[in-house]
Amino acid sequence: MSTSRRRLCRPARRPLPLALALFVGSLHVAGGLLPSAAMAQASAATFRFDIPAGPLAAALNQAGATAGVLLSFDPALVADLRTAGLQGSHGFEDALRRLLQGTGLAPAARGDGSYTLRKLPATTNAAEVPTLPMVKVTADLDDRAESATGRVEGYLARRAVSATKTDTSLLETPRSVTVVTADQIADRGALNVEQAVAYTAGVQVAAWGNDPRFDQITVRGFDVTTTADYRDGLRQANTGWLSYFRTEPYGLERLELLKGPNSVLFGQISPGGLINRVSKRPTRETLREVEVRYGSDDHYQAQGDFGGALTDNGEWTYRLTALARDSESDTVGVNDDSLYFAPALTWQPSDRTRITLLGHAQHFETAGSPRPFQLPSGELSKVWAGDVDFDGLKQTQYVAGYEAEHRFDDVFTLRQNLRYGHVDTDNQYTSGTLDADGDTIQRSTFGVYENMHNFSVDTALQSRFSTGPLQHTLITGVDHADLDGDIRYLSGAAPSISLSNPDHHQTIARPTTLLVHQDVSGTQTGVYAMDQVRWGDWRLSAGLRRDRAEQTQKDLIAGTSSGQTDKATTGSIGLLYMLTPDLAPYVSYATSFSPQFGTNILGDAFRPTEGKQVEGGIKYQPAGRSMLLTASVFHLVQQNALTRDPDNINNQIQTGETRSRGIELEANARLFKRLELIGAYTLQDVEVTRSNDGNQGKRPVGIPRQMASLWGKYSFIGGLDVGVGARWIGETYSDGQNTGTNSGYTLIDARVGYDLGSLLRGATVAVRANNLTDKEYLMCHDGYCYRGRGRFVMASLNYRW
Repeated sequence: MSTSRRRLCRPARRPLPLALALFVGSLHVAGGLLPSAAMAQASAATFRFDIPAGPLAAALNQAGATAGVLLSFDPALVADLRTAGLQGSHGFEDALRRLLQGTGLAPAARGDGSYTLRKLPATTNAAEVPTLPMVKVTADLDDRAESATGRVEGYLARRAVSATKTDTSLLETPRSVTVVTADQIADRGALNVEQAVAYTAGVQVAAWGNDPRFDQITVRGFDVTTTADYRDGLRQANTGWLSYFRTEPYGLERLELLKGPNSVLFGQISPGGLINRVSKRPTRETLREVEVRYGSDDHYQAQGDFGGALTDNGEWTYRLTALARDSESDTVGVNDDSLYFAPALTWQPSDRTRITLLGHAQHFETAGSPRPFQLPSGELSKVWAGDVDFDGLKQTQYVAGYEAEHRFDDVFTLRQNLRYGHVDTDNQYTSGTLDADGDTIQRSTFGVYENMHNFSVDTALQSRFSTGPLQHTLITGVDHADLDGDIRYLSGAAPSISLSNPDHHQTIARPTTLLVHQDVSGTQTGVYAMDQVRWGDWRLSAGLRRDRAEQTQKDLIAGTSSGQTDKATTGSIGLLYMLTPDLAPYVSYATSFSPQFGTNILGDAFRPTEGKQVEGGIKYQPAGRSMLLTASVFHLVQQNALTRDPDNINNQIQTGETRSRGIELEANARLFKRLELIGAYTLQDVEVTRSNDGNQGKRPVGIPRQMASLWGKYSFIGGLDVGVGARWIGETYSDGQNTGTNSGYTLIDARVGYDLGSLLRGATVAVRANNLTDKEYLMCHDGYCYRGRGRFVMASLNYRW
């Protein structure tokens, strides 16, 4: 049979760009065909398929390679045809039938165990048309199409993008990745990202108590608030002290947590990992939702989410998400007010091209310094020493960008993500000391005024091809970021306040004494490549990156300027084996870097901190069930941390090192079709292994050794659902010498919901409670103590139509 009329399961080789050839040349293997008997045996076996929606030809190639079965077909038969994809365990012939559904084609077996395709007869006679047995589709089947950025029904996501920058199965990703879906966020009523990720293994939140100004999140013992804040795959950098991009969980489709270093794809990053916030995107299905909420501490909130097609053919689709909140808290003066508006528009003129515009505007207000006044004894009083009319953080941010994708053919797809963001922040607060009379607090004022501009762009070429029996998904790209910020720090005078009878409404002038005025700017450019290789049951991912980061800091008061340039090479490699279609052990190694601004006493620029991690684990995802169980062990080291010079107290040297090693267990499952469960346990040994600051051999302040959590929601017949969760944070140290401790604590969360369908179709009511038992707990850090938020109860009415 002419080769010009047939296509094997491996796409025909074609010239590759030089970059691709250099990267995969060493892996090029001349592949042979399986003996006929082996093919016959393989075609009768069950295989786990992970085929995304897309061109039919590419999907058939991947199916044949996964099963090791020869599949030949006429390319003209499948030209311009697409498939919804396929996930789960199936026999090879059944997999082909599912991929070919609706195409007018059917698989045809040959006597030697190989397969070809044939056209179905063009007839309406049911007796002449081959039919498939009826398949009962349930919510637990793996076959439902899912993407790494789209809607997920329930708590379990099967795919993610943050570990590879491609839409990849979690089961087949050789890294520890957790996805928090929109349904999880909604069921627990999360008001911020902290609350949304609180039930995740390896994650600690609220280590500095109730402070709505920014998220407080550590992963595997390392802070990820400032250096690992990502949205839609692009970094949300900050140049100042308080100009962090804020995130409303209601505006997200999901949160993806990648644990451990991943500079190979994202550049500057915390060794603990990253949190990728995935925005809600336009949908072709009509979506209409409004919700109102009322809660304790005068909490009022209204939100809405709308989407659908703007044209009959679905070429234009939209999404509009909005939120308004006016809320106090259980600490006087600490509010949590927000206005959020996020439009999105997608243009998809063909199945090859898609452009999505994403943007949002937000105004947020809270207290300038939410910590209650601390007495000279170290005890935290019940009194807030601020002023309602003066104190406050007011932040406005605007973000706009796009995601563009064009598929040239079955091999090459080009993507570009671009975003511009602007943040304005005014933060005013008072600070005071107690007089000898034990009642009068003498106060001063401080103001931090910042504005920041942030531009990021990431361009990547995805290539799918084969070298012998090896299937490759290769990502090669370049990303660039520019940021610029202006920071002013001022002080002034303020009237005193009584500890026993505080007046929180006094006339206080804006501070006028300029203490700091800086202009901070920086750029980062990185070139990267990552190859995901499939060979039978083996999955290999390997990547390499080169970065150049520049920083400049101008002291506008002194008229001086300083700058530095850092270069870094990072990489990662992971290997996973599909022991069965449901069970996959893996190992990985990854590195990270994060620049440090400044110089030592000799004027030499500080080198970036470096992270290195070795991780191993196993994942279990039984076919046909909504379940993913993960166990991982890790050894993570951060080097080049600044520490005191033993020979010169005025100098710092980079010999500091922190090590984190531990075990994480995580479960996400739907049991008995009505019970959703999320469980996590963390055992982490975090230690300062090198330091001249007197804390060598000690555990870092505020980092627990153990954490555990469990959340479950049961949906009863008749529309009632009940959810209960518990989070336990173990004991932590309150100082670097490990002489003082913060007691461990357990927080209980709960919800009760009811479907009002019998009264109003599409309406549901719910009552949620955080810290249900009103547990009081303190977190002290080197003499400064912070109180956690007390009980918060909220009722909601949701209506969808």
